[in-house]
Amino acid sequence: MNMKPKKKRKHLFRHPSIVISPCDFGHGIFATRSLQADTTLEECPFLRINADECTDALDDYVFNLETAEENGGSEVYSLVLGWGSLFNHSYDHNTEYWHDTDRDLIVFHTIKAVPAGTQLFVNYGKEWWASRELTPG
Repeated sequence: MNMKPKKKRKHLFRHPSIVISPCDFGHGIFATRSLQADTTLEECPFLRINADECTDALDDYVFNLETAEENGGSEVYSLVLGWGSLFNHSYDHNTEYWHDTDRDLIVFHTIKAVPAGTQLFVNYGKEWWASRELTPG
């Protein structure tokens, strides 16, 4: 029997001190212990979706990934998997995300110290709200 050795895979990281809990916005991500600034929270895989294919509720859960100029004419969004789609909005956010192009992941991290029990928020940006003719609550 010819068995090839399995390639060692690196597991995607999720910080052990974050949980999903009910909140005023449905569900959100919370810190169970105090977190320092620049703490990685989660490494998320994502699906690439052309902007013109995002409609209705799906459009509320995608992140802008590549502009039309970067992608040869078509804007591309990412539908973040894992817990990444559960970060709620605040202009006074404590979390941001970036695209790890080497591993093709979206990585969420804290941008300031977060006390235990605090909800983790990202800033959706003014354009997100304006495009939906909404005002953040």
